[in-house]
Amino acid sequence: MKRNLLTSAFLILAIFANCQKAEEKTTTETPMTVKNYEGHIHIGFFSTDKNMQISFYPCGVNNLFAIAKVSYFASRTDYLQNKASSEFSSCTDWVGPYFVCSASSVSAGIPQKFTGGWHGSNGDGTGTPTASTSETRFVIDGKETSSNLEQNCNQVDLYVTNLIHGYDYAKTNVNLLKESVHYTIKPNREIDVEVKIVALEDAVIQRYYGLQSQNFSLFDRVNYAAGQQIVNMEAINIDSRCKTNEGINTILLNSSKNKHQLRVVLNTSEGLGASNNIGTGIPKAFSASYGKSYFNLVNSKDLPLKKGEEVSWKGSYFWDE
Repeated sequence: MKRNLLTSAFLILAIFANCQKAEEKTTTETPMTVKNYEGHIHIGFFSTDKNMQISFYPCGVNNLFAIAKVSYFASRTDYLQNKASSEFSSCTDWVGPYFVCSASSVSAGIPQKFTGGWHGSNGDGTGTPTASTSETRFVIDGKETSSNLEQNCNQVDLYVTNLIHGYDYAKTNVNLLKESVHYTIKPNREIDVEVKIVALEDAVIQRYYGLQSQNFSLFDRVNYAAGQQIVNMEAINIDSRCKTNEGINTILLNSSKNKHQLRVVLNTSEGLGASNNIGTGIPKAFSASYGKSYFNLVNSKDLPLKKGEEVSWKGSYFWDE
């Protein structure tokens, strides 16, 4: 009897060890997966101790196709069983909204309100839509697809076209901007973002943040950095800003335990990232106590656009490096 019990115990341990090795092998061989179900895209990232999923689908009052949920998993097994250790649905935009109006309305005295992104006609996340997604395209390892699928992959490209109202929409009844967003997603948890903005009518952008983040409760610090050099570190639950604009291109969110982090990097060498449209005394980067961090791309220095004119910016998100 004792020998049988020992044999059974040994077999159980051996099975458990083999399962662990199988999971580790699977994690090593499949660092990234993609699932498309009815136009909802779920990207899974895996390593020995860091497993997560970033989901893209229509969300917010405008129903724009964007980052909609971020989920963390203790193990690949928990991921397969959909048992998230932490899960955060988007409650705001990651690619920012606009203060924008037609050129003829600049001096009309119309109250400025954000449009596009997560913002409805009331200027916040409520009201009627102020934007719409007109087209989405999905490319997996170089091949475009619209089919439901689940597979391993090395790169996912998501192309999104949004049409944006101005805050003078009640007067003009036209879309003012075409916003094209290209997400390039890689197995190292990097999401590159390129945004091209085309004026559909003569327009003036008066404020625009562009690249921004939702600051999850698992983060407790925000760092402002010039490349790898931290310039200043602040608590995440207060209003803060970079202490200098010199070289600032990075917002780093992390926790005192450093278990999770998010590094947000703006390309400051070209386009709107070059800070040619922010006024004197305006910080390149700042955070708000309600749980957001931002880059200022247009602020206190209006950006007029002629019909057909295009501007752009590039940036990246790096998760749990």
